[in-house]
Amino acid sequence: MQLYLAIENVTVSFGERQLFHIDDLHIYAGERIGLVGMNGAGKTTLLRLMSGEIAPDAGSVRRLCRPFYFRQFGSGEEQAAPAALRRFGVQGLAAQTQISGGEDTRMRLAEMFSAERAFALLDEPTANLDAAGIRALEEKLAALETFVLVSHDRDLLNRWCTRIWEIEGGGVQDYAGNYDDYCAQKAQARERMQAEYEQYVSERDRLQQVYAEKKAKARKVAKKPKNISRSDAKVKEFSASHRSVGSKAQMLERSAKNVQQRIAHMAVKERPRELPRIRPDFRLTDPPQNRIVLEAEHLDFTYPNGREIFRDASFQLPRGSRTALLGPNGAGKTTLLRLIKQGEQVRIVPKARLGFFRQDLGDLDAKKSVLQNVLDVSVQREAVARTILARLLFGAREMDKPAGVLSGGERVRLAFARLFVSAANVLILDEPTNYLDLPSLEALQALFAEYEGTMLFVSHDAAFVRAVATRRLAIEAGKIREEDGLQGLRGPAPRR
Repeated sequence: MQLYLAIENVTVSFGERQLFHIDDLHIYAGERIGLVGMNGAGKTTLLRLMSGEIAPDAGSVRRLCRPFYFRQFGSGEEQAAPAALRRFGVQGLAAQTQISGGEDTRMRLAEMFSAERAFALLDEPTANLDAAGIRALEEKLAALETFVLVSHDRDLLNRWCTRIWEIEGGGVQDYAGNYDDYCAQKAQARERMQAEYEQYVSERDRLQQVYAEKKAKARKVAKKPKNISRSDAKVKEFSASHRSVGSKAQMLERSAKNVQQRIAHMAVKERPRELPRIRPDFRLTDPPQNRIVLEAEHLDFTYPNGREIFRDASFQLPRGSRTALLGPNGAGKTTLLRLIKQGEQVRIVPKARLGFFRQDLGDLDAKKSVLQNVLDVSVQREAVARTILARLLFGAREMDKPAGVLSGGERVRLAFARLFVSAANVLILDEPTNYLDLPSLEALQALFAEYEGTMLFVSHDAAFVRAVATRRLAIEAGKIREEDGLQGLRGPAPRR
């Protein structure tokens, strides 16, 4: 099997902080590797290291061929071939000075797949892509023999990856199989950890009980028997026919001490972290009881430049539904959310309180702590607010951090924590999973799936839509139509 890249005894640091250390990693021809880990763990840094863009602080990186590096943010490196431009639907954009985020991603993907390289390094290649763009990408991935892929698109990781590398705790763990296989192996490891912890606690408690019993018995033996004189006690103590009281007590003390030493030398097993399950009391939001909480009839909207978005469109949002709003880039999804926010041509029942996820996160107070940012808008008890933060992966110490020092992904999680405990009973969300790592995305997904209010959200993450949505609306040719069920969304392909 041909070796493409070898990483040996490599250390990468930022200032005095060691980001990760890798003993030994190899990429061979035919391997399709998904790279996962928390934001800040070093996924992009590892790709930059493999591409040769940065050098390690120690160790060696051997490249036996030149990879193509698709950056999450950046410019293209190659001249795009006409066929690739057509495949990604951007053949007419090369001369334009202003293009959307999705169009920029398509252009750079067309440039990448126009190059002839042995393997590719891909950093979030589905960012801002609609369903058609993702399908075009997958067709190209199917023909790409070797790659390393960073993505929060779990369907992509499941369909095309044969290995998963996880950056965790300053190292890289290697898992065979796709993303679901990786999750199953992690779950099995957690079950083993829980079993080992329970066994450790049981044995520790048993030994502590034995220690306490031996200590109690030693104290009892050491006491002078009742109804016996001091002189008789001395005679009995030194009698050859009896084991002395003192020696018995000493023997029990030594035995107790041995048990204590066994406890001290036990290999301590940590209890697996369990997220709290307290849920907000949704009654505190005073939710509407209307069957339909939001609707529009004969909706028309055209931009000043003459571009028509909606023509005689209609839709309804039933109470308690979690509705995914779908459609290609430019169809009008964000426009519809903006019309709802502005209250234009949309009827909203009086008791509906709309909560919007703002991509600019301008509602956060940078000087206040994470917890205080949440409490400022909360109608829930502080214990519930803390639980929601914990479920969104904020530790006890992180709750005291000023919001201004948080990373982009942490700020997104904080914004959602504020929504969950606020008085809002109707959530309107535009691409809620953008900029989240996989652990954060799955934590958010679990909370959304339990949400008792009404939700309308835009997302190109098919796995997220399948897990959260109870219904789908699709924008097409200026109309808004409800789609039956959740069929038709991307899912894992059959085993390769």
